[in-house]
Amino acid sequence: MRPSVDPLLSVAPGSRRLSDLDARSQLRSLAERIHQAAQDMPFTNARHYVSDNLDELEDRIRDIAELIMHVTSSAAFANRGISSPADPKDCITQRRVTALTQAVGTVGCVVADLGTAVAHAGLLQHAAPLAGLPELARAGHVTHSALDQLLNNARDHLYQAAHQLRLDADHLTPTALPPCRAPTPAAVQAVSPSSPRRR
Repeated sequence: MRPSVDPLLSVAPGSRRLSDLDARSQLRSLAERIHQAAQDMPFTNARHYVSDNLDELEDRIRDIAELIMHVTSSAAFANRGISSPADPKDCITQRRVTALTQAVGTVGCVVADLGTAVAHAGLLQHAAPLAGLPELARAGHVTHSALDQLLNNARDHLYQAAHQLRLDADHLTPTALPPCRAPTPAAVQAVSPSSPRRR
């Protein structure tokens, strides 16, 4: 995976608010990284991938953990720049924070999938020398199928998170505010100091 340093976090000190264009670019960039992580997941139907390879699973877990830390840091950094939820610019930042934190929640499911996959892989490694026994061969087949499903689930969660971030980026636009209207003559007359007061 690419380095976890986000150039969009390197803004001037005291200025944690990105422009609308930069904010959308950040979400799209993170979506691309998550999509790449999905493509790096072992394919269970490819002969050159061994889905019960503990070294391969270790690499994937490290990548996902770094990705979660990076997206969480981006969300926390943006959240510190929010001063007034009523401000349209702060509203956009809040929506960006929400998009990032929701992505972390989805990618977090990948960690659970991979953690269980490691446990299954450990069972398969332990049972490998005894695979000649019919009952163990059947159990190994079931465990391997479960491991494959976990890896497929992990890949699906990553694709889901990447897709949602792209959608969030596309909809990250300022909330339209009602236009300011000049007061009508009647309203001006009603608050004019020279208008007579009724008692």
